[in-house]
Amino acid sequence: MAILPDAQAVSRFETAEIAEIHTLADPTSVAEESALIAWVGAVCGGEIVRFVKASGGNRRQSWAVDVRLPGGVVRELFLRHDPRGDIAGIEPYTITREAEIYRAIAHIDIKAPRYVAENASLRAVLTDRAEGIAEFRHLRDPVTKQAIAHEFIDNIATLHRTDARATELDGGARGRIADYVIREVSLWKTMYEEVGKVDPLIDFAFAWLEANMPDPDGNPVIVHGDAGPGNFMFHEGHLTALIDWEFCHIGDPMEDIAWFSMRCVMEPVPDFKAALRHYEEAVGDSIDRARLLYHRVLVSARVCVIRHRNFAGEPAHAIVSRGLNRRLLVEALSVASGSPVSTPIPAASQATDHEWLYDRVITQLGDIVIPRSADKQVIAVVKNSAKVVKYLKALDRYGKAIDIARAEALAALLGAGTMADVPFEQALAYFAQDSLWEAQLSAEASGSIDSRHYDQF
Repeated sequence: MAILPDAQAVSRFETAEIAEIHTLADPTSVAEESALIAWVGAVCGGEIVRFVKASGGNRRQSWAVDVRLPGGVVRELFLRHDPRGDIAGIEPYTITREAEIYRAIAHIDIKAPRYVAENASLRAVLTDRAEGIAEFRHLRDPVTKQAIAHEFIDNIATLHRTDARATELDGGARGRIADYVIREVSLWKTMYEEVGKVDPLIDFAFAWLEANMPDPDGNPVIVHGDAGPGNFMFHEGHLTALIDWEFCHIGDPMEDIAWFSMRCVMEPVPDFKAALRHYEEAVGDSIDRARLLYHRVLVSARVCVIRHRNFAGEPAHAIVSRGLNRRLLVEALSVASGSPVSTPIPAASQATDHEWLYDRVITQLGDIVIPRSADKQVIAVVKNSAKVVKYLKALDRYGKAIDIARAEALAALLGAGTMADVPFEQALAYFAQDSLWEAQLSAEASGSIDSRHYDQF
């Protein structure tokens, strides 16, 4: 079997950042990779001529796979594998469930990967591969970006218009939207709690979510569960596929719009309000602002729970995510509750004797190592390492001042009581201040994302 790890020849899969298989350093073992290759070849009845690792992804390992069939036709496929082994605890997001999702959406007239096969023992699912890339931020033309965003909205609207009662997913939609929102909140709260480590901000968010549960009329729908820029592909100015369906479930359509809102923080669309109007036209119903704001709290809390559970093994991702998403969670709570907070006060900057050393390493990584490397995986590792050094530099500069200020603020807030005794507005103001301190530590590592906020509408 000839395996050609020619990374430069492959551009049509989930990410443009790719690495050759023989340079991999990830949790998937060589034995597992060999077994995956053998399985794909057997399933397709052909010869694997390309097997290229896709970088990125917090939980799954992915490959673009080309299979030459008898007669010479090459079939372009995408393989997803969970390297974690058996998943303990309450988490339901297994490869088997992902395969079930692909089968459940196969009949819906949307652009999405089509199911090919599953191997439960290898924890792998195989689908066809859409053309294009997923890096929405790489587009520079605002007209093209807005058009693709509207095509994405069209597909989400089609998904939401589909009769969820007929789907096999989650046994089909039964009951009210609130029933599924309650289930989603309960699931993620339990996933948070099983870690056994308390995070007061996450506790605060779940208390608000449980106390402010919406109960709208209308039927529950199939929701993508992580929808927006970065999770769709495009090519030559058009959307080619919605990807990353592992969180798909029955629920409130406003959850997907909330995900869209969050993902637009990282990869903005030119006109967010126009995209919302386009959704209303496509789905034939008005956006419920209160429910959308509620779900922005829920999706923000979910991302914080993911980091709390340490799903991602890359420290740089965790550093940037913590700084951004704790701030977004506080912002979402403030807007949804109608409780504005005053501008927090940054911690005082204290230059240290080590600052020149951090700057020297950052400069060498950026100006010497990266320009002299042609290996995309090496470049990605070096960039992530530079982010960690930037975080350590900020920790050296601000860490002591933040520790002192945090202890003083918490003592003043609690007095002789507990967080449960603190009025909502006072607690929110404390978390706004605390999230600013966290953002200070990750600001240089985060780049332009550090100044991003939820779009207003």
